[in-house]
Amino acid sequence: MADETKKSTKKAEPRAEVAETEGTKSAAAKPAAKSKATAARAAKSTAKKPAARADAKPAVAAKKAVAQKPVAKPARKPAAKPKAAPAARPSEKPAAKPAAAKPAAKPAAKPAAAKAPAKPAREKPAVKTAKAPAEPRPRRAPDARTATVVDGAGKKLDEVKLSPDRFGLRPDVNLLHLAVRAEQAAQRRGTASTKSRGEVAGSTAKLYRQKGTGRARAGSAKSPTRTGGGVAFGPKPRSFEMKINRKAAHKALAMALSDRAETGDIIVARGLELETPSTRVLDDLLITLDIAAPVLVVTEDEPVITKSVRNLWYAEPIEVRRLSVEQVLRARSLLVTEKAFAVLEGRES
Repeated sequence: MADETKKSTKKAEPRAEVAETEGTKSAAAKPAAKSKATAARAAKSTAKKPAARADAKPAVAAKKAVAQKPVAKPARKPAAKPKAAPAARPSEKPAAKPAAAKPAAKPAAKPAAAKAPAKPAREKPAVKTAKAPAEPRPRRAPDARTATVVDGAGKKLDEVKLSPDRFGLRPDVNLLHLAVRAEQAAQRRGTASTKSRGEVAGSTAKLYRQKGTGRARAGSAKSPTRTGGGVAFGPKPRSFEMKINRKAAHKALAMALSDRAETGDIIVARGLELETPSTRVLDDLLITLDIAAPVLVVTEDEPVITKSVRNLWYAEPIEVRRLSVEQVLRARSLLVTEKAFAVLEGRES
């Protein structure tokens, strides 16, 4: 029995070896078959494609080779740059730059004109010194106020004492301001006038319908917003007079006269009589007196003297009964005729 088992094992071994060899052969044959199939497919694909042109692109392998080893292009030689000077150390001073060559002077085309003589240097103005303030005019007490009396030629004759009730009052600014305002307002005519929409001639009919025209709504053609229409809130004739008490007005005039008498600016002309108007005579008289302008010449029913004065730019004539506070305050000197002075002294305050 033992011998039979040995024989069977011996016979089985070569079978196993044969089986192994067959397996290896089949395994080796499989990749070979695959390679043949891929080659056949590649042949078919190349057969279907047209023949490559002469200028066709290189093969894939050549592309890879080019990609791996690019052809070196001829490099351009850069222009030689001047070498920069080495940076100076902080301890070393930088080298001085060479001075630029100045261009040659161009020849003058025309002969140079003769130079004008130099202007003399202006002298500096002297430092202005402050002027000494003018001495204030002496103020006279109410009981010591007088008026200078002169003749027709301007020669001083005498001095007349002024009444303290008329020329010795203390000025009140508020009362003077009220009197001047009342006098100026009384001089206004107050004749300015305009027509309202009810006074303008024209129709009151509506110009066109309210809606549907595309225009702004409109009523009468006499509306203040239209050309030729009435004036809204326009002026009408009225009086601008201001009421002031009679005693207050007289007192204000006395205050104004007292202010001129306090500085001695009232002069009485005695014997000033002219047969015909003569501006030259009055001009010579006022120049001889050497009084401050403007001058107010007060007369009493003396038209010849009034006509002689009214053409002088620095003088103004006025009748004594029409004397106003504004005129007295505006004038710096008063020349009163003998007749007018008598009326002025006798006027009730």
